[in-house]
Amino acid sequence: MRSSRSPVSRTLGPAVLAALLLVPNAASPAGAAPGDEDSPSLPGIRATVADGRPCTAKSAKKSSRTPWAQSFLGIDRAWELSRGAGVEVAVVGTGADTSRVPALDGRVTGGRDVVAGGTVRDDCVGYGTFLAGLVAGKPQEGLAAAGVAPEARVIAVRATDKAGLTTPEALADGIGAATASGARIIHVALAVPSAPRKLKDAVAAALKAGAVVVAPASAQEWESGSGASRAESGPVYPAALPGVLAVSSVGPGGEPDTQGAEQGPRTRPRLSAPGVSVTGPGPGGGGQFTGGGDAVAGAFVAGTAALVLSYHPGLSGEQIAHRLEATAYGAMGDAPDPGVGPGVVDPVRALSAVLPEEHAKSPSPSGTRNASAAHAVPPLDPPTARDHALAVAGGAVAVTLLVAFLAVVLPRGRRRGWRAGTAGGPAGGPTSAADRAPGPRDGS
Repeated sequence: MRSSRSPVSRTLGPAVLAALLLVPNAASPAGAAPGDEDSPSLPGIRATVADGRPCTAKSAKKSSRTPWAQSFLGIDRAWELSRGAGVEVAVVGTGADTSRVPALDGRVTGGRDVVAGGTVRDDCVGYGTFLAGLVAGKPQEGLAAAGVAPEARVIAVRATDKAGLTTPEALADGIGAATASGARIIHVALAVPSAPRKLKDAVAAALKAGAVVVAPASAQEWESGSGASRAESGPVYPAALPGVLAVSSVGPGGEPDTQGAEQGPRTRPRLSAPGVSVTGPGPGGGGQFTGGGDAVAGAFVAGTAALVLSYHPGLSGEQIAHRLEATAYGAMGDAPDPGVGPGVVDPVRALSAVLPEEHAKSPSPSGTRNASAAHAVPPLDPPTARDHALAVAGGAVAVTLLVAFLAVVLPRGRRRGWRAGTAGGPAGGPTSAADRAPGPRDGS
């Protein structure tokens, strides 16, 4: 029996498949490839300084390269919609250098020092300065690096001693100071192995005030001062408390930071973000450092939250947190990697996506929709993957048209002997005997 498929359908499938196979990694996700870490010549910055060691010295080095994290997250595309204007982000950590860092000029304000008293003006460790720059550092001439929300403002709250060490009680006071400052985004850049009532109450008060609370999912950066053993397992705080966005770090290829995941206590993350070999400003001047850890990843999430709040100022803290989770890259994929959580934060989609519950016709009696009942939306491909996919689709269309030409036009041309058909088209009848199929009226 002759196949019922047309010449096009018989030829098109293999041809298009072959064409698609010629395009390598068409569906691979975007982002920096392994090995694309930022300049290794920049000095590293740590979350603590060793006992008896001097404060972190300023860096004399800079890199003109675009940091991999900015490319990976598509920050420049997010800036087309929002730069975080009008939003204040409190960073609870080691303080900040408020006067000598060009990237933070006009971007950082000293908040309370809940350990030593007074107002924050400096940062012996430098880690809080580094995190503040990742959140809201402004662009500098000759440098591509900038904060996620370069028009937001950072309130630096110190909840550590001079070496960068903290306690659950000091951390609770720091969160209380951040809440009192009025900041809607609170990045708690510290972790402790226990949560006394005071810490739980401080977090609950921040959430009740409408803040988004972001915290690192692991404690390896502060183990020497938090009382946590490297062999110990279990949750860390405040990341493990209800309502807190626990964040883990990923590397340039999007893989989890396995070194950090293997050390010390850890809480299951709700989001992930870049946190390996990340470039940012540091204390003492305009030089740059590289740093890492879940607190670094949290800075990217806090910065993205600032972008969202600036672009969607009517959202509650709960709604902002839900939007970040629902739009994370990979949020609708297979079983989540325990080291990464449901997905990697996606600033572009967090700003632009219309979530299903936003179409709801009847808001709750309080005037806000129930974010916990919302469904996640399928994530967009990262920017490079989307562009690559469009190129592949365009190539497939071109292949389709070519195959159609070869399968239909050429055979008909051969049957006509390459003579032009009549202008009348179908109504005018066949142009030659070779084109006229036999029918009831033709037979004898």
